[in-house]
Amino acid sequence: MHLMHRNLKLLSQCLLPNTALYSMRCYMTKSSGTDQIDYLNSALEDKVTDWSDLKSKVLNIPGILNDKNVDAVILKTMVRSRKIDLAMSYSDYLKSSTTVLSLGVTNGILSLYYQKAKVNPLIESEKEFILRTYEDLYDKYKVLDYSTADSLLHALCAIGEWKKALKVLDDIKMSSTPSHSAYSTLIGTLFKCNKEKEAMNFIQRSLADLRPLQHYAYKQWIEYYERKYKTKGTILKHLDKICFHISANFTLITKETADEIRNKYVSSGWKADYTKITQDSGQCVSCNSSLDCLKISNEEFKLLQNDIKNKLIVGSDLFLKTSPKELSAFIKFVDATAPYDVVLDALNIAYAVRNGSHIQKMALLRTVVDYFDRKNKKMLLLGRKHMLKWHRKTMEYLMGKTCSFFTEDISQDDPFFLTAAILSGPNTDIVSKDLLRGHRFVLKDEKLKQIFQKWQWQHQWKVFTARNTIIKPPLQFTPCAQKNDNGWHLPYEKINNDEKGFLHDGIPDYDSWLCLRSKVAR
Repeated sequence: MHLMHRNLKLLSQCLLPNTALYSMRCYMTKSSGTDQIDYLNSALEDKVTDWSDLKSKVLNIPGILNDKNVDAVILKTMVRSRKIDLAMSYSDYLKSSTTVLSLGVTNGILSLYYQKAKVNPLIESEKEFILRTYEDLYDKYKVLDYSTADSLLHALCAIGEWKKALKVLDDIKMSSTPSHSAYSTLIGTLFKCNKEKEAMNFIQRSLADLRPLQHYAYKQWIEYYERKYKTKGTILKHLDKICFHISANFTLITKETADEIRNKYVSSGWKADYTKITQDSGQCVSCNSSLDCLKISNEEFKLLQNDIKNKLIVGSDLFLKTSPKELSAFIKFVDATAPYDVVLDALNIAYAVRNGSHIQKMALLRTVVDYFDRKNKKMLLLGRKHMLKWHRKTMEYLMGKTCSFFTEDISQDDPFFLTAAILSGPNTDIVSKDLLRGHRFVLKDEKLKQIFQKWQWQHQWKVFTARNTIIKPPLQFTPCAQKNDNGWHLPYEKINNDEKGFLHDGIPDYDSWLCLRSKVAR
C-alpha cells in the first residue's frame, strides 16, 4: 500500500496538470483510495487492450480519477512502468478518439516518445506530433509550465531539435532550475549533433546549477570524440578532457559511466581495474600508487576567507543566523583571540556520546581538549550557552585550557564555528563530525565550493566513540579523481541510479574506484 501511495504521489507531482494536482494531494491524505490505481496496474499486467472498457472500469471504482485526468494517469502509468508498446497503443487510441488532447495527455505522449526513441527511432508521424506540439504550445502560451517544458525538451532532443530545446530550457530557467535529466539530455544531444562548443557551454551552466552530468551526457561526449578522431592517441588525449572534468568538479560518476570510460581505455590499450583506496594512506590496491593531497593555495584560501568577510559585512546577521549584538561580540572576540591552531565544535563532539549523560559528554570533551593540549595547540572551544549548565568543574577546566565562546541557544553554531576557523587563517584545523553540507550550499560560486571541500578534507578532525575514543586526523590525500604519471583514479557511485547526478557529499567511498593506467611506463 505504501508503494502505491508513493507511485501516486510521483504521478501527481511530476505528471499531472495543475488542475489535477490539488485533487491528487487531497486524495493522498485519505487512508484508502488506491483501488483505481491497483486495478489499473493489474489490468496493465494482463496486457489489456480494450481501452474504452479499461477507462470505464477504472472510473466505476470510487477514487480521485475522473473524466478529466484518467487518460493522463493511464498513459503516464504505462510510460513510468516502461510498457512502451501498450502506451503507444493507448496514445493512438486517444489521438483517434479525442478532438483536443488535454495538457496532461500531451505531456504523457511527449514522455512516451522520448522513452521510445531510446530503443527505436521515431516514425515521421511521431516526429511531426512533437514539432506540431511545440508550435501549438507556444501559440497558446507565452511561457510553458515546468512539467510541460521538461517533457517537451526531452521529446525535442529525441528527434535532434536542439535549437528548439534551447528555447524550452530558457523557459524552465525563468521559473525554476532545470532537472539533471533536462541538462544531460540536452548536452548529450548537442554532442550527438556534433555541437561541441554549445555542449561545453551547457556543461558549465549545468554545474553552476548543481546539475552534474548523467550517464547519457558522458556517453555522447565519448562517442563524439570517437567519431571526430580516428587514432587511439588522439582519442585518449580527448578522453583525458572528460577525466579532467570529473576531477576538477569533484564529480562522482555512475557505475554505468565508469564502465563506458573503462571500456574505451581498454580498447585503446590501457589496463583498467575496479579497485579500492586504502583509507589511511590513499594507496590504490590495484597499482599501489597513492592519491596526492591537493592542498589549496594561499590565493584560494584568500578567496574563501574574503567570501566569509564579505558575508559578515553584508547581511551578516542572516549569514550567521544571529542577532547584531551577538555578532558584534563574536567578531570582537575572534579579533582579540585568533589565530587558533584548532577550533572545536563543542556540541558536536559532546554528542558523539549518543545516549550519554552530561557528565559523559563533558568527559569526552575533556579527552579531546587534553589531546590537543598535550600537543601545545591553541584551541577555540565553541559551544552553546546551555552547555554552561552542564558539569561545572569540568566546564571550568575546559575554559581554562581554551579560548571559549558560547552562542545563544537559538543560534546555529555551525556558521560561527566555520567563520572562526577560516578567519583564523590557513593553518587552523577544525574538530567536528558534521559534513558541513549546509555551508557548501551557502557558497554560491562553484569554485568556492570546491575550495571549501578541499579545505574541509585537509583540516577536519573527527571524534568517534566505541570502546575507546578515537580522534581521527584529517585525510592525508584528496579523495577526488586524480591523474598521476601513469594514469587515472576515478571514484564512482556503486549504486547505479541515473535519475540524478552525483556531487561529492563529503564522505569519500574508498571501495569504488576505477584505476586506469598505461601499459607503457612514462
